[in-house]
Amino acid sequence: MKRLLGVGLLGLGLLAPVAVTLQAGQEHKHEWNDGEKDAWHRYLKERHIKDHEWEKASKRERDNYWKWRDKHAG
Repeated sequence: MKRLLGVGLLGLGLLAPVAVTLQAGQEHKHEWNDGEKDAWHRYLKERHIKDHEWEKASKRERDNYWKWRDKHAG
């Protein structure tokens, strides 16, 4: 019985990192649309970044925007 319990706990311990990795991969899906334009310009203004269009933003800048957007929905 002790052995079975030990094997079960070991199995759970090995599965935990897999579960965390899978959960991290389930990010929010973001879609750019006309409704985002105002939020984009507000984001730039709050961060004192020179105003520019979304199409000219780098991947890093877009990723940072989406992180900000998740916290400022609406």
